[in-house]
Amino acid sequence: MIMTIKSKMQKLRMYNQVFSTPYEAIKFRKVARKGGTNSSSLTSLKLKESRFPIFCRPNSTDAEVLWATFYNKYHLPPHTLDRNSIILDLGANIGHTMAHFAFRFPTSRIYGVEMDYENFLLAQKNIAPLGNQCKIIHTAVWKENEIISYGGSGENGYSLVREDQQNKMHTTQGRTIECILEENNLMKIDYLKMDIEGAEKVILENSEKWIDKIKSMRIEIHPPVTVEDCERNLVKNGFVCTQDKTFPMLNIFATRQKT
Repeated sequence: MIMTIKSKMQKLRMYNQVFSTPYEAIKFRKVARKGGTNSSSLTSLKLKESRFPIFCRPNSTDAEVLWATFYNKYHLPPHTLDRNSIILDLGANIGHTMAHFAFRFPTSRIYGVEMDYENFLLAQKNIAPLGNQCKIIHTAVWKENEIISYGGSGENGYSLVREDQQNKMHTTQGRTIECILEENNLMKIDYLKMDIEGAEKVILENSEKWIDKIKSMRIEIHPPVTVEDCERNLVKNGFVCTQDKTFPMLNIFATRQKT
């Protein structure tokens, strides 16, 4: 009983860090419970670290994304960004990380890239109050500008699939990072967040045309990609790498070596 009470109190403190009121936490618990609601409508939630409501879909992975963003905060850089920084969010999902970047770095300009169309539409809704500060781009980050296939079982875990896999569900336009930068007139990126579900190794192996424009980045590693796979290319291109082992999926933080 004592442990149960302690567990409940701990959870309440965690909710209090994220949500503006206990009522918002109750709404979140309902939307987070898979199968807990038959409603197909979006749930809006008021958070402490957002100037406007954030939307989630019921019976989806959106609640997991919200919690990882506004409680765990694994997407943030380990340092303060300069004023007027440019942030590139690769794997923006439904826009929660973009909204949080905008809250934490209010003078920044944030560009997000999301390959799934339904996620992209919800991201548009989640960042709409931010106006010109944020822009979401519907495309897949890839080594070539070509149509690619992707699949997966969760809205927050879609990944590019091999030719021999049977779970192809969707197709979308793939674009290189250099193409994305050129189309948006971006000459430099102060901070790049990369969460692209296993494509990180291929992207870094084909980075010669864009990597010199990146000042710092955080990369989430997805097996079978290894830390060594990514660090090899980052170090070769002048970055110093450190590992963040606090996250269930390993993160690498890379900052450009000072000369």
